[in-house]
Amino acid sequence: MAYFNVLKGAYLSMPQVDKTLPADAAATGIVRGSCIYDDAGEWKLCTAAGNTNPVQYVFFALQGFNDLTAGMAGTVGQGNAGGVPYITGFAVGNPVEFQTDQFVDDTYTIGQLLTIGDTGKLGDHDTGENCVAQVTAVAANKWVNDAVAVTGYKNGAFVTVLTARTMWIPRLVTA
Repeated sequence: MAYFNVLKGAYLSMPQVDKTLPADAAATGIVRGSCIYDDAGEWKLCTAAGNTNPVQYVFFALQGFNDLTAGMAGTVGQGNAGGVPYITGFAVGNPVEFQTDQFVDDTYTIGQLLTIGDTGKLGDHDTGENCVAQVTAVAANKWVNDAVAVTGYKNGAFVTVLTARTMWIPRLVTA
């Protein structure tokens, strides 16, 4: 799936901090809720390798690489063959509580700090890494109307989501 939803805070409003950029042509793994960063004017998928880089500011993707609207906004579809989508990223510095299915494992506890895990998903925070979120509710099943239950159809299904609040603290040392 690819789920990201703001529960509390400034979302889809003037106070939100966001940015719309073309995706890097190799960043085909970006889905809604992926952690992405601006690399010279293009979105790239975050990886654990960037967790100690304090200037690799994190955004949550609001569209996926294969999203039709993002493709039409970019150069896919009506544009040039082999084009890239334009994706809007929601800055991790926005003070919001959110739910997402883009996390590494479902054993997180309330209060646990998160950073970036593999393939742009939220993962365990270790001291000295960038902190991007704090868990506010453990992973739980939630009905999502556009989840794929049958291949090729977005007819709704249960999805495991994690609830957290955004937090941007570069290179947080906890011990």
